Amino acid sequence: MIQILTYSGKENEFKGKDIVLNSIHDARSLDEFDINIISLTDKAMWKYTGTALDGINNVADLKSMRTMLFYSKKSINIIILPSNLEYQYDYDSYGSHKYRGQRELKNMIKDMGVILSNLHSSFNDIRIVYEKTVTKINGECINASFYFGDIKDALLVSDKSNKPTVFRQKNVIFSTLDLHNYEQVINFLKAVDLFYQEQTTPEWMEEIKMFDDTQQLMIIERNNQVIEEANENISSAMEKINKNSEYKSILYTNGEELVNVVFEILESMLGCDLSQFEDKKKEDFLFEKNGLVFIGEIKGVNHNVKSENISQLDVHYQGYLEENEERDQGNVKAILVMNHQKNKALDMREPVHEKQINLAKRNGSLIVETITLLKLFERYIAGNITREECLELLKTNIGLLEI
Repeated sequence: MIQILTYSGKENEFKGKDIVLNSIHDARSLDEFDINIISLTDKAMWKYTGTALDGINNVADLKSMRTMLFYSKKSINIIILPSNLEYQYDYDSYGSHKYRGQRELKNMIKDMGVILSNLHSSFNDIRIVYEKTVTKINGECINASFYFGDIKDALLVSDKSNKPTVFRQKNVIFSTLDLHNYEQVINFLKAVDLFYQEQTTPEWMEEIKMFDDTQQLMIIERNNQVIEEANENISSAMEKINKNSEYKSILYTNGEELVNVVFEILESMLGCDLSQFEDKKKEDFLFEKNGLVFIGEIKGVNHNVKSENISQLDVHYQGYLEENEERDQGNVKAILVMNHQKNKALDMREPVHEKQINLAKRNGSLIVETITLLKLFERYIAGNITREECLELLKTNIGLLEI
């Protein structure tokens, strides 16, 4: 049996003998089928309400499917990439109720790879190249908008230009061919030697145990238990690695993405609660801990720390003191969390200039580079420094935090 999974699960043109059609959201267990075809060709799935280019609205379905692919041991799974569709983003939910941004997938291949990596980790390494080609299957020309670069052992290549359009990694096949109907799917499976053949061995044969069948089945059962435990350990380790990568993202991000992760680190390390913080387009964070008020800015920029960054922090600091005259100035600490020169590798970044450090000292404020924040958080997670010691470092230091 073959399961075809699409965005809507309603494409009647794919229906045929031995075909089960479902939506990706409602996918049945992959190992119930000999072959699963995951089609990402519906333009309706390539939409994102956010303003970035690295997501789609149903990304949770892709992540669920990624887990199913990871644990699939029996079936052959085929992922069909989209053609050069128009990606829509930045949804106006208050005015026009339309997507304000549009971009062809060929103009955002790197971002498309990020989206696809939610479905399969190999998309972090696969090089996708835009080029319109045709691949002949059973005499019919099948179109493709992309091909795979650096693939040596392709299952299918384009006509004349010889560009890889289908290749296999273990039990997963990747394809850029634009398959539209049942006949094309069957011819495709024949072309890659996967055409489904009906089971000829009767079911009652499974009940007949001869030779060393029983012994071998016991070996299989024991090793399946070992594999299951190993897969659970791998899954747990992958979750931790993904979480670590999320923390490390503050070395290259800016804007809301940077702020959200910095908030998570501060809440975990300092025991503060930023969930009720309301961004009024002034300071980026404000919280009180142990009688001390922390007020701060979070910036991600391509340049080094500038005096204007420190001065902007001081404006928020002074504004807070004016609005809260009862507060002792000594119990209010201004902090500038800076991911500066974010477009450079860490070893290529210049140190913060002495001029800016001295300005922060004069203001009584503290510059905290995101790499320093990560190192401090790393020590806290490892149990090498306490929460109180972290608070004390932020409270007593001025200028540039060094640990």
